[in-house]
Amino acid sequence: MNVTSIARKSSSSVRDQVSAEEWELRCQLAAAHRLVAHHSIVDMTYNHISSRVPGEPEHFLVKADNVFMEQVTASNLVKYDVEGNQVMDSEFKASPAAYNVHAAILRNRPEIIAAVHTHSPANLAVSAQRCGLLPITQQAMRFYNRIAYYPNAQDDTTREGTDHMAKALGDKWVMVLENHGAVICGTNVAEAYIYHHFFELACRAQIGALAGGVELITPSHEACEERAKKFGRIGQYNFGSRDWVASMTMVEKLYPDYRD
Repeated sequence: MNVTSIARKSSSSVRDQVSAEEWELRCQLAAAHRLVAHHSIVDMTYNHISSRVPGEPEHFLVKADNVFMEQVTASNLVKYDVEGNQVMDSEFKASPAAYNVHAAILRNRPEIIAAVHTHSPANLAVSAQRCGLLPITQQAMRFYNRIAYYPNAQDDTTREGTDHMAKALGDKWVMVLENHGAVICGTNVAEAYIYHHFFELACRAQIGALAGGVELITPSHEACEERAKKFGRIGQYNFGSRDWVASMTMVEKLYPDYRD
């Protein structure tokens, strides 16, 4: 039996065990991983996206510990509860850092459905700058006064450390982990992915602008707040949003095995 046949057999097995809603979410979540990998440089196996399971708010799906984002499929995502326990038999498992980070966020914030955690070169660089994300681009202004900052003082791979992290998020949906990266949350997978994309662009632009060594143009507080209110609203993106629809078209063309 070849590798493709094995993958299809595994896909059929998982699909038979879950609801139609969960399978569709698995496909959307796998696609989001492929998209982040396509547009960003991700950190080996250490970046992940999670989402609550439809109809099972105490359960969530997250990436396995031994696959890259570009290798995520609907069937190799793993299922945990918000206490960090794996709740569905699988040949895969998540890393403690993955299930602890995402379990803590989802446990503390019932309104959060999905979360993206990455260490890209750009968001790592911003996470090491005392100024944080500067509102110097339209993308960055979406997050104006809407970012939590978590100090690099706890072991954020443990239950205790990630509980501190989740509390530091407060009522915000975006958090910079100092010297570590970023967490971007949403009311669905599409929204978390789209905001992560804008955040990544903002970080890249900031690093480039600061590297230029010239005086920066910083918009007024009023201009930044107005843009954040208009384009940084939580709940405005979903699976019907044009950016997600276009993204899925690209995934279907370039990475059709995401549904395996």
